[in-house]
Amino acid sequence: MADTAPGRAHTRKRRWPLVALIAPVLLITLWLAVCHAVLDDPRVDAPETSDALIVLGPPDPTRVEYAQDLVYNQHVAKTLVVSVPDPQPFDSPQMVEYYKARSFCQPRDGVEVLCFKPDPSTTQGEAMKLKELAAQRGWNRVTAVTFTQHTSRSRLILSRCYPGELRMSAVDFHITGRNLIGQYVHQSAGYVKAWLTPGCDQQLPWNPKSSD
Repeated sequence: MADTAPGRAHTRKRRWPLVALIAPVLLITLWLAVCHAVLDDPRVDAPETSDALIVLGPPDPTRVEYAQDLVYNQHVAKTLVVSVPDPQPFDSPQMVEYYKARSFCQPRDGVEVLCFKPDPSTTQGEAMKLKELAAQRGWNRVTAVTFTQHTSRSRLILSRCYPGELRMSAVDFHITGRNLIGQYVHQSAGYVKAWLTPGCDQQLPWNPKSSD
């Protein structure tokens, strides 16, 4: 016997809670899969001689030591550029002191070291500074160092400002669990911002570059 109209309506009403439950689960699963593919396994480049090597901030000891190894031991570049953005609220006091001491800004072994504060204090601010330095110094190939989950977005943002050959190198912090999900959220939000500000120096109205 065919369902009556009231019977079909009752069946549809029973399906709605199931659909409302399954749809978010599918969307979250898809988002996690995309984040894993894009963020956890980015395209990185083998170290090659470059005009400069730039460390994207914050300049934590892990990425600074990796960059210093590339410069001082593997001789990838004779100019080391280090971005030193504003400390973040979640930074430990020891890390803040490390940033302030700036021991990594001291040149050695014939390597020029340039430290700068990005304006604005974001990856885009770093990209804008890279554009300025590259134009002044005629850099045709630059290697950028960051961490794994930041690599793909950094390549996108830096390449909008820097017209030369950009090579990305990454350190792996082995992020897991809640911290990894936090990175997925942070990087996803960063991609949204990048899509809303497609130019090299285009800024969101509430986060402009300073006028200094």
